Amino acid sequence: MGDSTRMKVIIFGGTGGMGQKVVKELCSYEEIDQVTVAARNPAKFTELKNQVSVNKNKLNFITCDLEQTDLPKVIAGHELVAGAAGPFYKYEKKLASAAITAGVHYFSLCDDYDAAEQVFTLDEDARQANICVLTGVGWTPGISSLMARAGADVLDQVQKINISWAGNSDDSSGTAVILHVLHIFTGLVPTFTEGESRMVPAGSGRETVHFPGIGEITVYNVGHPEPVTIPRYFPALEEVTLKGGINEDLLNKLSLLTAKVGLSKIKPARNTLAAVFGKTLPLLRKIIGAGPDISGIRVDLTGTKEEKHYKLTYSAAGPMDILTGLPLAVAIREMARGKIQATGVFAPEAGILKPEVFFAELEKQGIDVLFTQEVISS
Repeated sequence: MGDSTRMKVIIFGGTGGMGQKVVKELCSYEEIDQVTVAARNPAKFTELKNQVSVNKNKLNFITCDLEQTDLPKVIAGHELVAGAAGPFYKYEKKLASAAITAGVHYFSLCDDYDAAEQVFTLDEDARQANICVLTGVGWTPGISSLMARAGADVLDQVQKINISWAGNSDDSSGTAVILHVLHIFTGLVPTFTEGESRMVPAGSGRETVHFPGIGEITVYNVGHPEPVTIPRYFPALEEVTLKGGINEDLLNKLSLLTAKVGLSKIKPARNTLAAVFGKTLPLLRKIIGAGPDISGIRVDLTGTKEEKHYKLTYSAAGPMDILTGLPLAVAIREMARGKIQATGVFAPEAGILKPEVFFAELEKQGIDVLFTQEVISS
């Protein structure tokens, strides 16, 4: 893994809203020799291929149903599997296991906490197979995780990491995304307080957070992986919180209501709700008034440096497909360049990725990563 290679990548979920961005970026990298899109619908692949502006000759297509396909057989012959197929609580461990069986690296956009917990159980298997599994290298987790790592590296000791996200509902209308939103607003979700992992009601902890470039957004405790994964790498941490919200707060309340009455807990009802929401979101946005048309991430860290207490804040705002898809593509490029040497299962904040590489690529696509710091006591 130490040398740069021309890599063959197979991507699941490549015709979806976030996966398309990954595919387009991968085609533009000279280190990527081939991009195979494994999906059910060849017509969607044709639409995607027509949108690829450079090196579309790198693209291949395999008809694949994740429920029925012999995945290790499909994966064999590639160097890396890219997981962009949601919902991740359904497919993350399945794809990672298949990649390990086939002896192929696996990087994903996974943003479901329970899926992240499941994939970490494969750590020993990945090590024995000399495979790197990198889960959740998208927007949140992903950019949020890299901001946490960057801030922790500035400090001598980090005590609290508080992560917030604001989602543009217009970017959240795909079925997999809606299923994810219903999932993260249902039941109990993880947080990390007073040095311990705890489960709290989804939708609790309501607060208003200012997102530079977006404004004031209402956020809630929701089920994302960061409170599960970040404490693995920073043992002195006292607190990791993750709160998020769709820019139009009424849509958050609708998700909470469906959870409260139990509809989002039942698989058939959840799937029906996702289909209904997907069709009605544009109308709802017209009725309630559309919120900001970009998505954002904000990470606040508190800790000490040279015996002074600091607060550091990182933030970024932009289109969700860039925020989500670009980090996965860049991570795959870093692997192709021989920059990632680790084997086992990792989250992006583990220290195997350089945050500045990802921040620079975001800025090339018009998304500035803002950073502020202040001394809060000395």
